[in-house]
Amino acid sequence: MATTTFTAGIPTASQINLYSKKGDTWLAEANVTAGSIVNCFSMEYENYQVVVSNLVTTVDCYLYFQLGYSGGTVWTTAAGQYYQGGQYTAYAGGATTNWNNNGTDGFWRICAGCSAATGFSNSAVVNISSPNKSTWTRYSALTSLNLSTGIYAWWHGGNLQNTNAYDSLRWNTTSGAVSSGTVRVYGLMEA
Repeated sequence: MATTTFTAGIPTASQINLYSKKGDTWLAEANVTAGSIVNCFSMEYENYQVVVSNLVTTVDCYLYFQLGYSGGTVWTTAAGQYYQGGQYTAYAGGATTNWNNNGTDGFWRICAGCSAATGFSNSAVVNISSPNKSTWTRYSALTSLNLSTGIYAWWHGGNLQNTNAYDSLRWNTTSGAVSSGTVRVYGLMEA
């Protein structure tokens, strides 16, 4: 069987066709503390899955994502670039709570960071479609929140009306600092 070594960054679709099975293809990863992955979205893929693992912070807080593009290092925080249409649902203690994103946040709240003192870690799986096209980017997220106040299942989704073709991902926390965690980006190809 033929083998190859990829030395020029993200494998292209044609390379995947030649050397790998189609499906989820690992593209990039970084520690949550690193803050961004530049050039992780390309025209070779239309859909992406971002997996957050082992997120632990120094205080209870939110981990959030922003899209941007490397050419201008622009992140979606300006007026008219808000993440809108979001619906959040949390489940804990037998009760479900719903609330709407008010449309003024310049980011997606992905999951909450568990305080290191509680001994739990958080995780999230986020699906993003078409970030590299100047059209609506849709996302959905399923996360676990292990907060000092309790353990929650949290799922949500929303849209971003693109005016740019975004190729990069950035993240941060709303307070505190990150003790540990990994962000991995996978490109999704149809079989």
